Amino acid sequence: MGAAAQPAPPAGRIYPLQGGVALLPVAGGADYQVQDEAGRVIRPWGPPGPDGRLRLPPGGWYRLIRRDAVGEAEALGGRFAAGLVILVTGQSQAAALFATGPAASGAFPAGPGGAAAPPVAALLQGCAGRPGCGPDGTGWGPVGDRLGARVLLGELSRRLGPGLPLGLANGAWGGATPADLADPAGPAGGNLRRIAQAAAPASAALILAHGTTDALLATPGEVYADRLRTIVATLRAAGGPGMPVLLAPLSPLDGQIRLLGSGSLATWLLPWDGTSAWLGLAPRRPLEPRTLAAAAAIRASQAGLRQALGLREGGGMAAVAPGLDGIHWTADGVRTAAREAAAALAAALPPGP
Repeated sequence: MGAAAQPAPPAGRIYPLQGGVALLPVAGGADYQVQDEAGRVIRPWGPPGPDGRLRLPPGGWYRLIRRDAVGEAEALGGRFAAGLVILVTGQSQAAALFATGPAASGAFPAGPGGAAAPPVAALLQGCAGRPGCGPDGTGWGPVGDRLGARVLLGELSRRLGPGLPLGLANGAWGGATPADLADPAGPAGGNLRRIAQAAAPASAALILAHGTTDALLATPGEVYADRLRTIVATLRAAGGPGMPVLLAPLSPLDGQIRLLGSGSLATWLLPWDGTSAWLGLAPRRPLEPRTLAAAAAIRASQAGLRQALGLREGGGMAAVAPGLDGIHWTADGVRTAAREAAAALAAALPPGP
């Protein structure tokens, strides 16, 4: 993010740490104080630095107070925090982290007694046309009941330390190939760039289990790798120097379960994880050899690209279970993928305070 003055922090935003502090741009000509929700002073009264920014330690939620030249003070904006922001991209598997449904897209609610998100955490998503959306078409919001986000953030908090605010930025787009994500004029590529800019400088970037569409299209491995390089460059441009970029491989694909010969009937009547007494009438069709070979080529390209571009391993996806369609994850699959990704991110990021 540039140093341009910003009148007030957007409510719920996580400002990424840079060298151990978050940089909050403010307007000149005034003094500022930052307090936490208990009223403790985090930054005492004083002007911003020469670059027009306030330097804040990790923590939150904070609030910003401005005092003008005649001594009148006012609170600006909503509550905000200073912590780590993870930029996530991929296809529907990655996008499902940020949703509660439908199950057919691999998205689930956490439900009662489910995984808890850290006390200071937030999501950044596209929101164009919705009330309260920012002028750039993005907005910060609570984690809510989203199973994938809650598991990933909860596990990451457990590993890095509970006092560190965490944010997830949704640069994923269902069905998007690398060519789609690389195109800034298209919906998938445009969304990725808006989110990347709003999250900058991101603390880490994660390409999560991408490659399903290209496996189904039998995209040659070398073509896939060449296009994915553009995505990596976009992600790196959104981070500070040395920001880790992680790549989790394409997760397992399987044949579709059909009830009485119908995939739609199976989706309508059977539980998404495929556990049912009806399975005698609902066999899983074997995956076509062409698709199996294409998926193997995609995974080989991803492994080669990790080595060639210095990417970090984004978590093992071999045990992630697909649902009825053989593509989108079950709730247990979401939990497994989120925990794997969190473990990989924790290994790539500095611990909390």
